[in-house]
Amino acid sequence: MELISTYIETEDFNKSVEFYKNILQIEPIIYCENRWVEFECGNKIAIYNKKYDEKIIKENNYKNFNEAYISNFNKVEKDKKNNIIILNFYTDNLKKEYERIKKLNIDNISEIMYVNIIEPYYYFNIIDPDGNTLEICSDNYEEDK
Repeated sequence: MELISTYIETEDFNKSVEFYKNILQIEPIIYCENRWVEFECGNKIAIYNKKYDEKIIKENNYKNFNEAYISNFNKVEKDKKNNIIILNFYTDNLKKEYERIKKLNIDNISEIMYVNIIEPYYYFNIIDPDGNTLEICSDNYEEDK
């Protein structure tokens, strides 16, 4: 068994697609109508528009899904939390990447942080439109002197 992708279920598909296009600086490799996109960035990260399936199910178009999918889809989830995992991205030049992302006017961007338990580790976090944390990291960072 192998992990083929990680995907994010989003409340605002277009906003999330634009967010990740800007952050990753790449276009999706797969675009399926208004339902699904995939980005290749070392591993696949995909965005899923649950509202697309909801619309089809409400239209009673059951040829696209089986009963097990529809039953699971309609199950009420309590306190869904998307922010249990952190998407970790590596860059060679943390300072340059930090400045680039700051220029995108993203509301939730942390300061650059430093940890040294086994080896030096520098990173900053940003929050995507659905509340997921992205950690942008590097093993070196040159501060302004």
